[in-house]
Amino acid sequence: MTTLDTPPLPNDDRPAEDLEREASRTRRPLVLAAVAGFILGCCVLGLLWALSGQRGGANDDALAACQSLHRAGRLPDTTGGYDAAAFTRVSDDSVHRVTAAFELAQAAADSDGRYQPLAQSLGTVNRMVLTSRFDSVAGQAAIVTVQQLCARG
Repeated sequence: MTTLDTPPLPNDDRPAEDLEREASRTRRPLVLAAVAGFILGCCVLGLLWALSGQRGGANDDALAACQSLHRAGRLPDTTGGYDAAAFTRVSDDSVHRVTAAFELAQAAADSDGRYQPLAQSLGTVNRMVLTSRFDSVAGQAAIVTVQQLCARG
């Protein structure tokens, strides 16, 4: 029979307690590094989350809605006996601006209920513009309401 060459076992006469202490001392830097990395990672993730979630707020959305409606230009009013056929269409950019104003007002109202009247009035204006029904008394009244709300700031 052949004998297998096995490496000799370490001849350590130290008690088991000393060996455990030494093992825990060698793991301590690794554990501290892992904990520090976890904490640092959480801080970076929290910072990125906070920065990505920043919004201008409801005030900025409402202001942008008012500015968008203003840039849409004058909307026709055919309620006073004017020929409705003369005002069957507004420019596409005006339609887009009115729709954008409504969406911005809706976002503002979702964040802050104080902007609900603005969103509702712009919703009426938006429906009037999308259907090209400028003889709508409710739509024309909504335009006046929006202008008054926007003037308040």
